[in-house]
Amino acid sequence: MRELTQREKEVLREVVHRFILTASPVASKLIAEKEGQLSPATVRHVMAQLEEFGYLNHPHTSAGRVPTDKGYRFYLDSLISFDALEELERSQIAAGLNGNMDSAELLGEASKLLSKMSTQLSLVSAPYLGDAVLSKLELIPLDSSRILVVISLEAVMIKTIVLEVHSEVSPASVRKISSLLHEKLSGLKLSEIRETILERIGDYADEEVVSRFASLTEKIFAPVPEPDKVHIGMPRGLFSHPEFELPENLKGILEILGDENVILHILETSDKTEPVTVKIGTENKEEKLKDYSLITARYEVGGVSGTVGVVGPRRMQYSRLIPLVDFVAKVISNKLKT
Repeated sequence: MRELTQREKEVLREVVHRFILTASPVASKLIAEKEGQLSPATVRHVMAQLEEFGYLNHPHTSAGRVPTDKGYRFYLDSLISFDALEELERSQIAAGLNGNMDSAELLGEASKLLSKMSTQLSLVSAPYLGDAVLSKLELIPLDSSRILVVISLEAVMIKTIVLEVHSEVSPASVRKISSLLHEKLSGLKLSEIRETILERIGDYADEEVVSRFASLTEKIFAPVPEPDKVHIGMPRGLFSHPEFELPENLKGILEILGDENVILHILETSDKTEPVTVKIGTENKEEKLKDYSLITARYEVGGVSGTVGVVGPRRMQYSRLIPLVDFVAKVISNKLKT
């Protein structure tokens, strides 16, 4: 297929801009009035060419055109001009994500702030810890039958879990087992520990504490923290968008919101090599998102990362939302490092 001419690009850009603002099919007369030097007949011809190439669609109930997923993609890759965030917006984000919060509170507040500022559904995942490296493991006796397991990660994060045993265990025994487990497991990725735990400590499985520890490996070294795997922000008026008027579309979004594992899967499909990933309509693997767009950016802390994103109509204001999502992810990274 030949490259688009400059005139075709200008018309496509204007159709996308107008459709984003109005959610109504764009007529050639409106484009001609905007461009000034083009007649409605010329614009109709250009729009017909763009439709033939798959960049525009022609709803049967209207004389106007709307962008297709291909049209949006070309717009994002070749035509878009990004809006710089205002200093007031940057200050609001930085102030809203203050350093006095723990990580879960910070991510929860980020989802609320992002949904409010974007007016879209926002999703923030906890860091994926599968690649985090265990730097320290310690068992601390709470009483004769309960032991606190403390694991420290190189990503400057700490997880704890209470280990309950059926028989009394002396503090000396706990210290001995703690030293053993630390020696066998420190320096390994959590994913490696989960996959090879029995090989590494199998010789000591007769010890009740060790056996109980091994049985809870999936929980202790879970790749995503519980219970705050995903934080969801839902702004007021979200479902006032015309795209949500169709019951099947609304049902699909609600089903996604009800399943954290689906949300995590959606967020983890973002391109890890790019600072920001945008998936438009049918580019999303999740069938329920085929009528929507997803913008995601990764934040990092130590050797692990999580994802920030917004979900909304395909006609979302990409020029503003892409820089917004990217900036929020950067602020989260900076705050979690301090």
